[in-house]
Amino acid sequence: MSQTERIFYIDREIRERGGVSVASVAARFEVCGRQVKRDIEYMRDRLGAPIVWSAARRRYEYSQAWDSLRGADEKSLLSLAFLKSILAQYAYIPVLSKELIALIEERIPSHYAAIANKVQYELPDLERIEDSVAFALCRALLEAVPLSIDYVDAKGARSARSILPVRLVNYAGKWYCAALDSKTGELRTFAVSRIAIAAPTDAGSASEAAGQASEAPGSREIPAPEPISVASLPSEEAIDSFLSSSYGIFKGEPIGRATLRFYGGAARAVREQLWHRDQELSNATAPDGSPALDMSIPVHDWTELLGRALRCGANCEVIGPPEFRARWAEEIAKMRALAEKADR
Repeated sequence: MSQTERIFYIDREIRERGGVSVASVAARFEVCGRQVKRDIEYMRDRLGAPIVWSAARRRYEYSQAWDSLRGADEKSLLSLAFLKSILAQYAYIPVLSKELIALIEERIPSHYAAIANKVQYELPDLERIEDSVAFALCRALLEAVPLSIDYVDAKGARSARSILPVRLVNYAGKWYCAALDSKTGELRTFAVSRIAIAAPTDAGSASEAAGQASEAPGSREIPAPEPISVASLPSEEAIDSFLSSSYGIFKGEPIGRATLRFYGGAARAVREQLWHRDQELSNATAPDGSPALDMSIPVHDWTELLGRALRCGANCEVIGPPEFRARWAEEIAKMRALAEKADR
């Protein structure tokens, strides 16, 4: 058992029982009394705990109320174990530090370390990005400096440009960088997975990035990006406003309100889920008379919600509004036509 676990135990015993004896701590953790006394000295000298010896009760007590370690007990140890598991899932933390993982491992007692080995995060939609690109973006955010990047858009066209990153966002498992773009002079969102090269903008980096992009197989000559100035950075309010209108059904001004009806297992699962802070759930009835569940939800982007509805298959029906139900029915018809064509 580690010193951390013993200190948490000593603190909890004093707060909950009024005091603790050296013998009881030594017996619980199978250590000598001298080790327990060193732990108590550490608490007093390093943590500032007002811990004193009561000769009358032959135990250590607090001379005054002290809550600095309240909550930092078993739950904290378990939290560290889960954090280690999260760090092991590289896509969650794109800039990985082995030193940090080692430090966390040192703080987790062996008894609790087993939790980290028995917790798995299986997130198939989580997108991995290049460590070097993630590091460059984080440095640019930290120092408020522009980057020269080689970017491939959704149509496969490559370009070299300067960007001034303002936010990194992981939305629905994919990483995005909100940045001021030299090409348009406005804020825009870049898919981080499409950034092939990212380097600080200086006298030679822009032309170097353009040159590396041009050397890629099948590429054409790409001009160096236009320079970008930190002075043109929008206000925090403008950035927040841009972000609030950029990501799916969860943010931005609603363009309407949709109602989805869930059947069977989907109804039971959705009842426990939060799709939107303003969602409304109500009981409904399926065509066969079985229980169903209606979800009414404000929508900023029909496309994303349509994908969620189709993911549930026949266990989800779009009830309204009419234009959204029509899009849902049209997509189903396309899938049916595709299946029939394959069968022929």
